[in-house]
Amino acid sequence: MLSKEKRLNLAINLGIVVLVLTILLLVREIFGRAIGLFMTAFIAILLPFSIALFISYLIAPIFKLLEKHLRQRNRMINIGLVFAGTLVVLVLFGRFAGLLIYEQGVAFIENDWPRVVDYFDNLFTQDAPFATVYRWIVANVRIGETEKISLNLIAIFQSITLIIITIVLVPVFLFFLLHDRQRIFKSLIIFIPKKYRMDTIELTKRANRVVEEYFNGRFITMFVMAVVFTVVFFILGFRERSVLFGFMLGFFDIVPYVGPFIAIILPVLYSLTETDTLMFGSYAPLAILIINVIGQMIQNNVAQPLIMGRETKIHPLLVLSAFVFFGYLFGIVGLILAIPITGTIKTTFLYIREKHDDKIELDEAEKSKIDEATV
Repeated sequence: MLSKEKRLNLAINLGIVVLVLTILLLVREIFGRAIGLFMTAFIAILLPFSIALFISYLIAPIFKLLEKHLRQRNRMINIGLVFAGTLVVLVLFGRFAGLLIYEQGVAFIENDWPRVVDYFDNLFTQDAPFATVYRWIVANVRIGETEKISLNLIAIFQSITLIIITIVLVPVFLFFLLHDRQRIFKSLIIFIPKKYRMDTIELTKRANRVVEEYFNGRFITMFVMAVVFTVVFFILGFRERSVLFGFMLGFFDIVPYVGPFIAIILPVLYSLTETDTLMFGSYAPLAILIINVIGQMIQNNVAQPLIMGRETKIHPLLVLSAFVFFGYLFGIVGLILAIPITGTIKTTFLYIREKHDDKIELDEAEKSKIDEATV
């Protein structure tokens, strides 16, 4: 039974929570449109900045190689060399691998997708068990008529404008991230009170290492997954479609755990219509799923711990939660930055724990109580 004082404190705390939620609701109702416009403008800047940040960490090893090992101290020359090398790589990729992937994608849509649709149409109309279920759904589920789709010219114009802004700003942001990173950090650190500066510098150093390890590690694992699954699909008998499906597995690997299982949907659907030409025949879809699961287990438990540091090793539940939260908040930008942000937060807590381990560490009595409460 709570005492009178505890009940009063509980009522006050609940009142504060209700008041804060009410204020937030009122702010949303009054300034909802302004907040929406602000978020749109914020994401319009955040998207090219995130892409530039991602590229800067990918080319950071090359930049460091030019500065330290090749002793080329002129940053403008280094940036020019890196920009030229990146442009050459992108052109070569687009000319050969990119063009091949595009052609295979068009061929899949024009030739293979109609066969997939026919397969499911026959399955639901001719196969007795599925036909019964299909008729039951049609008889009992009523779906209202969809509204006519109208073109929103303003939304189309905004989307095109966002694409143009992103294309223009990515090289600009990338240049300043490479050229003025230290100067920008020094100009920001002066606003931190002097007694917290060393902690801020150390946290920034650790956060930078986490982000660098994640982006570089993620790029390496994406490339490895694309190559490995391209070879696997070719061995299974996918022939020219191997490049398309292998690239999809590698590209969607940017979203850990979930992405590869989204990318495997098209190969599985394709395998349903090509059982005569694929290895394992009618068991090809099941074989593809098993190979994908094994590949993800090897990647998550062997490859990633070797490529990435311990700071970027985050529990799968936290990874999925971070993708849902930041993806909902910032869209595709949130998906790109979810793990680096989460890893940075984790590193911050680890640093605080190192400095105040004696104050926050659980003693034996507290551990015993927790064990009793969670039995």
